Amino acid sequence: MKHSLSVSLLLPLLLIQCVDTYGPNGVDPYANPYRQDMRDQGSQMNSMAFERGQQDGQTDAQQGQSQNYQRYPSRFDRNTEMAYRDGYNQRYSQMVSSQGQLGTSPNQGLPQQGAAQQPPPRDPIYNQGYDYGLRDRTGGRVADPTAYVGRYDPRYRASFERGYNDAFTTGSSGSATGAGTSSWLR
Repeated sequence: MKHSLSVSLLLPLLLIQCVDTYGPNGVDPYANPYRQDMRDQGSQMNSMAFERGQQDGQTDAQQGQSQNYQRYPSRFDRNTEMAYRDGYNQRYSQMVSSQGQLGTSPNQGLPQQGAAQQPPPRDPIYNQGYDYGLRDRTGGRVADPTAYVGRYDPRYRASFERGYNDAFTTGSSGSATGAGTSSWLR
């Protein structure tokens, strides 16, 4: 009696240990491809809004107009406003500072050597971190790059976190990439 009772209690526990939760193909049956598609679409929408903001900021700076991203309300919506504003302010500030440098240069109209017109190209892991950071910031979430561990190659953790923090901490001030990186990453 005692033996049969212990076997009946242990048998379900042993059977649970043998179940492969990922199915015969190793695919997670609970994965939600719709959710990933929505994340990707949101990232693409923010990237496009950021680029539109950069174009408009550059145009306004070149035409000598005041810095006001709200001049173009049809170019963003409530979901992409922060990305658009960041792109606008960043490029506007870059253009104004480069025009100030050009005004004092004897070679007016030509960029000075060493003057950065564009931020340096980044590696894909940095860009992935930047996308996640921008998404979290525009979504109103708390900065947490560790929430994405497992979604990038762990050998490039520092690059991912640098991109994440650059996107999350770069506000409407238009600071250059890398300026808002937390010191705990270094």
